Amino acid sequence: MLAFIFCTYTNLVAQDCTIYHKGYFTYVDSVGTTILIKRRNKYQYEYDRTKKTLIQFSINWIDDCTYTITQTLTNSKEKRKFKNSVTKISISKTVGDSGYSYKCSCPNIVGDIEKPEMYIKKITREEFYKLY
Repeated sequence: MLAFIFCTYTNLVAQDCTIYHKGYFTYVDSVGTTILIKRRNKYQYEYDRTKKTLIQFSINWIDDCTYTITQTLTNSKEKRKFKNSVTKISISKTVGDSGYSYKCSCPNIVGDIEKPEMYIKKITREEFYKLY
């Protein structure tokens, strides 16, 4: 019985996604570029250092581990076609306070596509500004 309670508690702790609602993160996009994320309050900002682009999203948490982002602003002509597009993201696996794996339905020119599972790494504010 004690082992069952421990396993149940461990699973609940492992899926605590609230630590990802705010903070600094990185991920590698589909072409291998590292993207920096700054998430605070109701906005998420993504920076691509190689292309010098910024994308602002409004973020809406549906539950602790599921959220949508809606593109509201960008300085990228290429990404402007996605203004007001909504992307739904589901956190599938958490790795403590190190980051999380997720799946998303991402908009493209043809329509929504399901992308393979990806990983977002949580970083410190200091790491973020060193990379920025």
